[in-house]
Amino acid sequence: MAPQLLVIDDRTPTPDRDSGSACTFAYLQILAGAGLDVTFLPSVLGDAGRYSEAIRALGIAVPKATTYPSLDAAVDHLAPKADLVIIFRAPIAQRVFDHVRRVAPKAKIIFHTVDLHHLRMRRQAELAGDPELANASDAMRLIELDFVARADATIVVSSFEHVVLRGLVADADIRHIPLLREAPKRGGGWAARLSGLFRRRDSLPQRRDIVFIGGFEHAPNGDGVHWFVSQVWPKVLNAEPGGRLVVAGSNLTPDIAALASDTITPLGYVQDLRDLFSTARMSIAPLRYGAGVKGKIISSLSYEVPVVATRIAAEGTGLVDGLNVLIGDDPQEMADAVVRLIRDDGLWRRLSKAGYRTFMDVHSHAAGRPKIMKLVEDLLR
Repeated sequence: MAPQLLVIDDRTPTPDRDSGSACTFAYLQILAGAGLDVTFLPSVLGDAGRYSEAIRALGIAVPKATTYPSLDAAVDHLAPKADLVIIFRAPIAQRVFDHVRRVAPKAKIIFHTVDLHHLRMRRQAELAGDPELANASDAMRLIELDFVARADATIVVSSFEHVVLRGLVADADIRHIPLLREAPKRGGGWAARLSGLFRRRDSLPQRRDIVFIGGFEHAPNGDGVHWFVSQVWPKVLNAEPGGRLVVAGSNLTPDIAALASDTITPLGYVQDLRDLFSTARMSIAPLRYGAGVKGKIISSLSYEVPVVATRIAAEGTGLVDGLNVLIGDDPQEMADAVVRLIRDDGLWRRLSKAGYRTFMDVHSHAAGRPKIMKLVEDLLR
């Protein structure tokens, strides 16, 4: 009989709307594809329509809204059946970690950080000069380190955070498994792909859009867009007046929508990224704080679109400035990088090719599957 896995996250993944959901959904795809018996439990019980059906289509059990009266009742029933429980994010671990240990003492627990919340909070506090947020960051640090110490294994997506945790919880089993994304579908066979490649090269001058993508429930995204628009975009337009900034992402806020102008198009939610990236000269990741690995960067690489990012946005990815990404930290550096990528077709092609190779070698399902399965096998041996 196949091992039974219980995966717990805060809500049913909406992988077309936020990076954290896409991370969870990638694990569900890989685990189900390996033939494991997987149940997914969202802390917010209830049916999520097409998103719940997408998980069930993988062969994964998802409790219906009326199955359990509460999250505690669901854990009481499901955890004792599991050989392995994967818990995503510290706030969810706070709700269920001890409960799982109590009702399923033989089950192994993997804690997936998604990102180190305390690190993101501390950086935000330092940027804003907010002592209350700094105190909250310190409290979250203790919580996260406690789960790392008590879990049977911990997953981080960032190589930087792997080093941080190894220094803080030396005896813990901490695995670095990079952020994973499904490779965009490429139909039509080899001939169509080859002709498509030449069309892409021939149409390179028509790639004029500079794209930002990110869900606006996540505070660093809104901050990054405002910083780019106020500090970087005027410098870019001064050098290249024909540019257009396209801002895409779920939960578009009124302040971002209000940025609309002749050169800025706030699109909001985009279901299919292929059209968005087909006209993109580049994507930008102008984040001033954050943690983990940024899905916006990995998604862009998967569509062969080069990225201009701050150092904090590229942290933990292993991307190298000038090789598979361009880095700009202050407004002038970022503007200069954007202008270079607008003007230099050769640079665009080199970054496009190298970025896509990095995606396939590091961030694709094919690259991540062996690492996930080795961890599962190590714990269940």
